[in-house]
Amino acid sequence: MQKKLLIEGMSCGHCVNHLKTALTEDIKGIKVLDVNLDKKYAIVEMEDSVNETELNLVIEELGFELKGIE
Repeated sequence: MQKKLLIEGMSCGHCVNHLKTALTEDIKGIKVLDVNLDKKYAIVEMEDSVNETELNLVIEELGFELKGIE
């Protein structure tokens, strides 16, 4: 299912690339479709098996904050 992750703390293109890489390599069952730096979100295709706690931890380890999932 497609989800919109609301993410605070990204400030540049490097942040976007770092987020894309971490989500796809560190979490099984997630595919990044788009990351919008200006609007502070990532659109992902996520299997039901993806653990939201794990997702939050990966994002926090990057130095960002997951503000919500829509």
